[in-house]
Amino acid sequence: MIALGQFNTLPVLRLTPDYVWLDGGETGEIRLPRAGLSPLPQAGESVQVFVYTGEDGYPAASVRTPLALVNEVASLTTLEAGRQGVWLDLGVEEAVFMPRAEQQQRLEPGWRSVVMILEDERLGLIASARLNDFLEDEAEGLAAGEKVSLVVALRTDLGFKAVVNNRYWGMLYADEVFEPLRIGDRREGYIKRLRDDRRLDVSLAPPGYAKVEGASELVLRRLEQAGGFLPLGDHSSPEAIHAEFGISKKVFKQAIGALFRQQRLVIENDGISLVRERR
Repeated sequence: MIALGQFNTLPVLRLTPDYVWLDGGETGEIRLPRAGLSPLPQAGESVQVFVYTGEDGYPAASVRTPLALVNEVASLTTLEAGRQGVWLDLGVEEAVFMPRAEQQQRLEPGWRSVVMILEDERLGLIASARLNDFLEDEAEGLAAGEKVSLVVALRTDLGFKAVVNNRYWGMLYADEVFEPLRIGDRREGYIKRLRDDRRLDVSLAPPGYAKVEGASELVLRRLEQAGGFLPLGDHSSPEAIHAEFGISKKVFKQAIGALFRQQRLVIENDGISLVRERR
């Protein structure tokens, strides 16, 4: 039986000028474009392919690696918009369909949307932006410090909502992010905390001192950009530190302390400076 939205190993039935036709069992013959196949498989051989629903509604196959498998979340680009829905670039030869009912907002060609890939009984493999219908707020089976996959899905006042392991919602706090993030970015992350309400707080950095290391690199970058000196230090208010770095004063003090011990910056009365810029 064919696993739609997954990789399958299928035997070759025959070749035509444009396609290699594969044996899909009860599903019937499945077309695989010949273009780009090297070496070209012959009748009787088997080939590993990703099986999805083509733009004509029939099963299609690809040797390319898609941007997401079934029940996975990814940020996909709109290729074409119509009255019934939109077609999104899944990274294979043909686009995946997202019905209008599965959209959260109007989409135009070139616009991106964070979606989950699903198997629909009537339409086959489709995309849906209605993530709240498929993701759970309350997590189970995860522990603090565990490595997870994250997809940044939504910006909030606190930071970002991220999809954790294609299954749960997690919160990524802005003052713990030390690199540019865009909606749709995929990152490796870690469980920071499983809260009493069983909701997840997540982090891009592993537990422990890595958070300080990330802040240290941020401080060094800001110093470089500022010409080697910043008028911030232990005397500065938490608000001023957060405005400059987006981190708490506690983390800032830990970071500059670590850099001072590494002899990479100087802590002065009126601020901090890079060692090579010592006044």
